[in-house]
Amino acid sequence: MKRRSLIAIFLVALMCAACSTEKKPPTVGETKDFATVCDKVNEGKRVAVEGYLRFPEEVNRKVGLVLRLYQTPDFNGTPIGVSADIGSQPNQVEFMPKEYTDKDLKVHLANGQIAGFGTKVKVSGDMYIPLVGQVFPCSLSNPLVELAK
Repeated sequence: MKRRSLIAIFLVALMCAACSTEKKPPTVGETKDFATVCDKVNEGKRVAVEGYLRFPEEVNRKVGLVLRLYQTPDFNGTPIGVSADIGSQPNQVEFMPKEYTDKDLKVHLANGQIAGFGTKVKVSGDMYIPLVGQVFPCSLSNPLVELAK
């Protein structure tokens, strides 16, 4: 094969690989109990769980935002992580000021409405167990956020 052909094939393969890592639209997951959502059997699956979102103590804006989802409105117990994008689109968290408090939390729901701090929500996401120790045993990526019923 000619060198140009090999380069062309390599570039096409590289473009295909880039396309496969594109973020899929979030979908509704299978509802799980808060106590069992982080079970190893759920890893890699699309799950849904209800709770109350809260900012972490510190946000590294370069790495990304991982909210904390608590089972109860008093924010006791061990939370679940929720990887979230910052923005004004559905399933994103509104940009927060440099010095923020929980009252600055505004989540754009899947239907376009905004849920503020203290609102009970249902979060669907792809469950994963972090490779590095965190304050949460598992996290949900590519979230779909709805009001809890």
